Amino acid sequence: MTSSNDAYGIDFGTTNSVLARATAKTVEAVQLDTPPADWHQAGFDRVLPSVIGIVDGRPPVFGWEAKRLGSGRLEAVKRLFATDDTVTIGNEQLKVEEAAAIFFRHIQAKAAGAGFTSRLDQAVVTIPANSRGLARYRTKLSAGLAGIEVMALINEPTAAAMAHARAIRQNQRILVFDWGGGTLDVTVLQSFEGTFIEQSSKGIQRLGGLDIDTAFLASVLPRIPGHDSWTEEDRNRFRLNLELAKINLSSATVTQVPLPDGRGMFEVTRAQFEEAVRPLIQRTREPVDICLRESPGRIDHLVMVGGSSKMPVIQKFVAEIVGTGISDGVDPMTAIGEGAAIAAGILRGTITDLDFHVGTEHALGTIVHNDTSPKDGEFSVLIRRNTKYPASATDSYTPAVDFQEEVNIEVIEGDPAKPITHEDNVVLKQWSIKLPDKRLKADAAFDITYEYDVDGILHVLVKDQRTSAVIMDEELAFGAGQDRSQLPGMRRRVDGLMDRPGGGGGTTLEESPSTLSSTSRAALKNARDKVMPFVADADRQRLELLVNALENCEPEGEEAAAAALERELRHHAYLL
Repeated sequence: MTSSNDAYGIDFGTTNSVLARATAKTVEAVQLDTPPADWHQAGFDRVLPSVIGIVDGRPPVFGWEAKRLGSGRLEAVKRLFATDDTVTIGNEQLKVEEAAAIFFRHIQAKAAGAGFTSRLDQAVVTIPANSRGLARYRTKLSAGLAGIEVMALINEPTAAAMAHARAIRQNQRILVFDWGGGTLDVTVLQSFEGTFIEQSSKGIQRLGGLDIDTAFLASVLPRIPGHDSWTEEDRNRFRLNLELAKINLSSATVTQVPLPDGRGMFEVTRAQFEEAVRPLIQRTREPVDICLRESPGRIDHLVMVGGSSKMPVIQKFVAEIVGTGISDGVDPMTAIGEGAAIAAGILRGTITDLDFHVGTEHALGTIVHNDTSPKDGEFSVLIRRNTKYPASATDSYTPAVDFQEEVNIEVIEGDPAKPITHEDNVVLKQWSIKLPDKRLKADAAFDITYEYDVDGILHVLVKDQRTSAVIMDEELAFGAGQDRSQLPGMRRRVDGLMDRPGGGGGTTLEESPSTLSSTSRAALKNARDKVMPFVADADRQRLELLVNALENCEPEGEEAAAAALERELRHHAYLL
C-alpha cells in the first residue's frame, strides 16, 4: 500500500505507454499488463501497448489483448491527434479524444486494481517536445475525460533527463535522443542547482518505430512466397512476429521469424534489417545537428530513450555525432514515465531536491499581409522558439480602414525561416475579432496578448486600447473541445463504453484525500466559469452546494471545503 503523497506520471506513447509512481524516496514503473513470455524477456514487462480493441459491441480491451486481435483494433491514437477528428474501432465510431480517454481510463482502473491508496486522479503527462498546440490540448482533454486532472504536460526529453537527474551534476549539459514508436525528439538541457532548463529542441513528428516496422516489413515480404494469399489475421500475426524479431536483432545478429499457421520459419539478419531502415536512421541526423548548432558546447551526458533508440546501429550513429558515450542506469523503455512521476512529485512538494522548466519548440506568431510580404503572407514572430514556459507576448493592431467592424487574425506556430505554406508551419486558428463600435482607424487600436501556460496551452486576450475593455478572452481549443457544450456528452459516452457488462473499467473508484492543488479562489472560478454552465442539473446542484460551503466557511474550515470542491471538479477535468 502507498501513502496519499504518491505522485503519478504517465508516458502516453504512440506504441507503448507507461504509468510510474514516485514518493519522496522511490520511483517505479507500474506493471499494467502481462506480455507474452517472449516479449517479457525482451524487456516489455512494464509497458502497456497503446492499442484499443472493440469487437461486436463487447467492452473495450487494451494492451496485449488488443494488440493480438485480428481486426477491430486501433493503434497509435496519439498520431491521429494532429490529423483526424473521428476514428472507427470495430463497429464503434468515436471522436479521437474519446478513444484516447478510454485508454487513459483503462490506466486509471489498472492503477486502482494495484491496491494504491492514492487514486489516480492527478498526473503529469508527457508529450513529444515537437507537439503542436493541437496535440497538447487534445492530450490534456483526453486525460480529463477519463477523470485525470493533468497537473502539467512536460516534454518527453525533459522527463527522460529527470529520470537520470541524480546522476547528473550541477552545470552539466545533457542531450536527450528520444526515439519511440511515433516521433523523434532531440533536446539539449542544462542542469543548474537541480533544475533542468531546455536550451534547444528539434524533432520529427512522424518518424519512429511504426515507420521502422513498415520499412522492415516492406523489405521482407517480397522474399516470402505466397504472402499475397495471407488473411488479415495472418498479416497481423506476421507483423507482430517481425516486430519481435526487430527487437531481438538488437542483441543477436540473426533470428528466425515464425510464418503464419505454422508454415515454417523465415530467417532475417541484423545486416538486412539495418539496410532496410538506413534511410530512416539518416533522417535522425538533422535534428541532432540543429540542436548542437543552436546550443554549442560540450555534451556531458547522452541519454537515449524510447524503444527505437535501443538499436545498436542508431546508438553508434548518434554517439559518434555527439562525441560522448551513452548514459545508462535507467530503463530506456520506462525512463520517460518515471521522469514524469518525479515531475509530479516536485509539483506536489514531496520531491524537493529537483526542479524543471520547459519551453517552446516552435515559434508563435501571426500572418501579416502587406505590400512587401510574399503572396501567402509573412510570419511575424511574437514568441520565439526555445522560450521558457510560461511565456507571453502582446502585440498592437490597427484596423486597415476607418469604421471597420471586425478584424481577421491568423495565429501560426512553426519555423519563421520557412515559407508560410511549409509543412512545419501550422495555422493554429483564424479569429474574426468583432470591434466594439465603429471608429476612425486611428482611434480603434487594440492589443492582443498571447500567453502559454506551463502546459504549452495557448490563451488569447484581446483588449481595446482606448477603454481597456476586454473584447475576447479564450483558451485555444481544438477538435471536440471547440464546443464545450458537447464535452459532458463525451464524458458520458466514455463512461458508457467502460461500464459495459464485463468491462471492469467502471468509474466507481474509491475517492481518497487529495492535496489542494490550487487556491480557493481558482477553484471557485473554475466551478463557476468552466464547469457549472455545461453539466447536467444534478452535477450543477452538487457543485453549487460545495461552492456555497467554501464561500461561507470559517477560516479553519477553508482547506477542507476547498479540497472537497477540488475533488468534485476532477470528475469534470475535461472542462478545465
